[in-house]
Amino acid sequence: MKGLIIVILVIVLLCLFIFVGAQNSQLVTVNFVIAQATLQLSTLMAIVLTIGVALGVSFVLSSWLALRVKLGLTKQKLKKLQGE
Repeated sequence: MKGLIIVILVIVLLCLFIFVGAQNSQLVTVNFVIAQATLQLSTLMAIVLTIGVALGVSFVLSSWLALRVKLGLTKQKLKKLQGE
């Protein structure tokens, strides 16, 4: 049930992003450190959103991995103390 709600929420958010992106078709100039590009605003929004999601997922996964390692070490200590 929880997974279904999450899937529906993701679909609604994607539809919202597509709607907002379709309304922003203006051209914008983006100045990078060494280059310059002219992109549609919707394309720029999609790129920035993708980078943000990727960074967020990487931070969450790294902290999840650290917690899993800490949990494993704690379980080992608990087994060792229960064995004594």
